[in-house]
Amino acid sequence: MKISFLINNIYGIGGTNRTVINLAEALSADHEVEIVSVFQRATATKFEISPQVTVRALVDLRPGKAGADRGHPDLEEPGSVVPRQEEFYAQYSKLSDQRIIDHLSKTTADVVIGTRPSLNLFVAQYAHDDALRVAQEHMTHLAIPPAVRAEMARVYPRLDAVTTVTDADARSFLEHTPVPPSLPVVAIPNSVPQPVVRPSEGDRNVIVTAGRMHHVKRYDLLLTAFSQLAGDFPDWQLRIYGDGGEAAKLRTMVHELGLAGQVLLMGGFSPIESEWAKGSIAVVTSSAESFGMTLVEAMRCGLPVVSTDCPVGPREIITHGEDGLLVTNGDADAVAAGLRTVMADGELRRRMAAAALRNSARYDPAVIAARYAELFDDAARRRAATDSRYRRPTAKLLGRESGAGAPPATMQTAVCQATAVDAAWLRLSLDGPEEGRVRWNFVLRHLSSGGTQLPDMPLRTQRASPDTGGTRYTANVTPEALTGLGDGRWQVMMESGKGEYVHVKAGIRDTRALIGVRTRLLADPSPGPVQWNLPYAQPNGKLMLRTVVRTAHAEVSTVQIADNRVMLSAVLLGKLDLVPGALLILTRRGHYACELSVPAHVYGGRFFQAAIPVDEAVEERLERWEDWDWWIQPDPFERRRVRVCHLFEDFPDVKNSCAYPAVPVATDEDPRFVIASPVKPVHVRPYCSVSGAMAMNVVDR
Repeated sequence: MKISFLINNIYGIGGTNRTVINLAEALSADHEVEIVSVFQRATATKFEISPQVTVRALVDLRPGKAGADRGHPDLEEPGSVVPRQEEFYAQYSKLSDQRIIDHLSKTTADVVIGTRPSLNLFVAQYAHDDALRVAQEHMTHLAIPPAVRAEMARVYPRLDAVTTVTDADARSFLEHTPVPPSLPVVAIPNSVPQPVVRPSEGDRNVIVTAGRMHHVKRYDLLLTAFSQLAGDFPDWQLRIYGDGGEAAKLRTMVHELGLAGQVLLMGGFSPIESEWAKGSIAVVTSSAESFGMTLVEAMRCGLPVVSTDCPVGPREIITHGEDGLLVTNGDADAVAAGLRTVMADGELRRRMAAAALRNSARYDPAVIAARYAELFDDAARRRAATDSRYRRPTAKLLGRESGAGAPPATMQTAVCQATAVDAAWLRLSLDGPEEGRVRWNFVLRHLSSGGTQLPDMPLRTQRASPDTGGTRYTANVTPEALTGLGDGRWQVMMESGKGEYVHVKAGIRDTRALIGVRTRLLADPSPGPVQWNLPYAQPNGKLMLRTVVRTAHAEVSTVQIADNRVMLSAVLLGKLDLVPGALLILTRRGHYACELSVPAHVYGGRFFQAAIPVDEAVEERLERWEDWDWWIQPDPFERRRVRVCHLFEDFPDVKNSCAYPAVPVATDEDPRFVIASPVKPVHVRPYCSVSGAMAMNVVDR
């Protein structure tokens, strides 16, 4: 049969998009499936979608000339189907109303599935009579405004089925939106595929959480809870993944609680599976969830979950005491107690992790797709029994791999997975289309930043034929190859025998091994050359490598800020040795070059500590904003210096993830230049630059 999903904007990021794609790809094993997006605001989707699933849009609002409907006069006219109280009301217009109605009245789909209340109203009223009409409810039902629920009660009787993602929400729907007893309201949870990455080993002291930076996620509660644990578990780290409006407030809270270095705000990350797999515990502190996709994602990666017991969602996913813990909603002490229980007991973590893997398999897309297929069959039987004009779908099942396992149609749509084996050893894997006469090979292309353009480096590429079809390409970036690459950034390309080049898309970047490598390097530095290879994704989704090859390198271990002082601890790696009298040098950028130096305390041969000369930098300032770079001079009698860096992490955005608080410095002396109203105190803030080099700014605002 043909199944058509109607969604608001498949080109964006969101839980509904993710679960619709998972379900569509699973259903595509046996059925013709399409996703129809009301709006298109970008050229490509943020999530990868199998070519077995057709994607198209009704209203093209892409920026610039590509957006064929931008400027259409009917965009300014309000829509008439969606009530004003609906969350997305302002997005709809006379144009979108007409496009949706035209699509639904002419569709050849056997099943039409709406994916939010506004679209379900369209499906109920305007879907072609030959199509089964199904409404998915992804929101917590009582979060839907009463006026919208009233309109749902009026038109939903035309539907053939309604699905919710939890049993609690199915009960809530029946209680608060009266519909005929003949309309089935069925709870079918969201699906989460088996991750590409191997499960977490559970041996890293990392707690992971993920979700948009929104007050409903209660990250403030999480930070308060973690602050109760940080002193007792100093070697544990909390990583928060997500973007949103509360990021700045949360960063301030991290600094105020003295958690800089232990709490990392990681920003958005996709695909997220590799980041779950770096953790040993997942935590969710939301005040409300409609389902809890992140809980299932974490469990599928082998993490036990400590979660607040929201009214809907987590309690249907987590079995308390078996694969995680449910704690009192809104209670920071309860969150801290739950985390403490799991953090302190390695055997408990291992037992819960195994249960999480086992229990979360019930959310596999194939399992959920089978439940939907049963729902469609039941709806078709009921429709046929009451409508003599209705003809049940007769198309045969396609019997192919699910969309998630199907090979890409072209090399341009192929996705490359990167796995760090060690600091200088990287494995690349890409599933491409069936290879014909033209053979493809991995090639690394230098991304020059204005210097010398280095030649391409071909990689020895191996080929295999997976059961799902297509061709699997693999290659290794070895320490020997890394020596040839040197210090720089490289595009991961596929080159055809005809000289065609494709900069491949970034898939999973599994860099968990680098966490242990950093720990080892900082604890037991080697006198040999320093090498590091980190895969990352550009904003456009293309795969890059950041390579580091140096004879000497100074890497930060900690930057401690307390009592308005900044203390640096670092290690010198490579061929140079630290000698007594080594100096920490600060150099001012810009027209007014200046140097400050302080003694570095050397211990253990390669380790050093130093107090950053904060007061001196303030006294020397000549401009309202100044930047000072940090260097170590290993021998006071030799001029050679090494830039102090913070590079060796398993993630690329060290600058924003490891942000430090500002130190206020009150000085009685006026600066050396004249300004109308100097601001006091002056603030000094250490930071890591985009390149990974450590510095600080001195600013009077």
